[in-house]
Amino acid sequence: MRITHVTAANWRNFKTLDFPIGGRLFIVGPNAAGKSNLLDLFRFLGDIASAGGGLDAAIKRRGGLSKVRSLFARYHQRGRLVIDLRLEDGDDEWRYRLAVRGEKGGLNRPVVDEERVELNGEVLLTRPDANDETDPVLLTQTHLEQISANQRFRSLADYFSRVQYFHLVPQIIRDPSRFGSGEDPYGSNFIAQMNAVSPKTREAWLRRMEQALRSAVPEFQSLQLEVDSAGRPHLIAGYRNWRETPARQSEAEFSDGTLRLIGLLWTLISAPANGGVLLLEEPELSLNSAIVRTLPTVLATAQRDRSLQVILSTHAPELLDDEGVRPDEILVLRVTGDGTVAQPLSGIDDAAAEVEAELPLSQIIQDLISPPDLSGLVSASATRKR
Repeated sequence: MRITHVTAANWRNFKTLDFPIGGRLFIVGPNAAGKSNLLDLFRFLGDIASAGGGLDAAIKRRGGLSKVRSLFARYHQRGRLVIDLRLEDGDDEWRYRLAVRGEKGGLNRPVVDEERVELNGEVLLTRPDANDETDPVLLTQTHLEQISANQRFRSLADYFSRVQYFHLVPQIIRDPSRFGSGEDPYGSNFIAQMNAVSPKTREAWLRRMEQALRSAVPEFQSLQLEVDSAGRPHLIAGYRNWRETPARQSEAEFSDGTLRLIGLLWTLISAPANGGVLLLEEPELSLNSAIVRTLPTVLATAQRDRSLQVILSTHAPELLDDEGVRPDEILVLRVTGDGTVAQPLSGIDDAAAEVEAELPLSQIIQDLISPPDLSGLVSASATRKR
């Protein structure tokens, strides 16, 4: 299964969203345009569908409905938050539509204003239904999160629950207090998650990572996981030097780039065979430009082995110049006076001539999203005359 089209209204920076998705999508745009918030739309559905999640928890995790709903909403779609996805699974075509509003009567809880599921054009679910009319409290939950109610479309719920988000923060991984439980996409328990994998599988994956790291990190030789006397797992790397035995370093001594590369490789190698959505937020951070240029090929190789859909945000122009990246795989965010607009590069008229001329995609993107005048930024750092 994979998502083929996204339509949404009043989601954070975006008054409207309407774009197709293939096997991968590169999201580009200026600072504060909403790249992270667009990735969070998919995380939001994952939080609703995952065990222990649900609509109320997903909204609260984001600070409440007022923080999620776009400031540009006004009366658009009656002020509701709307997410409408189309998906395909082999020959089957799915549609999931969810509209959320604040509850009336002063409670202002997020409630389902509309929920609809279709399979090959047949309507499997439409809400509110008779049960909701009898007991309005039912509308505080989606059927996506209810095992007793989603039997006919549980494959959708399972798919959304497999959404993965990668944005490891090296400083968090190095923090001695990082050890904990539960999911944390920023890395507080990243090494603990590695340690939780069965030893045989973990060793096989580490050996694959070693091979990649030897080609990317100077003098790198080995990678293993060790548990200290307090029961905390640590990554230990061996580096060649003038001595006979390799020099040992723990994650506390790894460079930011090495830690993030280890995290990315582990995420790709450990991705389930039945796929899902992998969200990567600026995976190029701290990485050498030569490695960044190779990332599209690395991702494509990982996708060939499993049904994995990759959606990533990036500020790295060299990542877009990979010969395998197509204009229809690049989603360009541009800020307007009525919210951020998202368009595939292949559908932007202002860039049609440049795309047709096969100019470097990075150059085309920079022309579209770069601030027109940065003189104010320069003048702010100038020495003031006395």
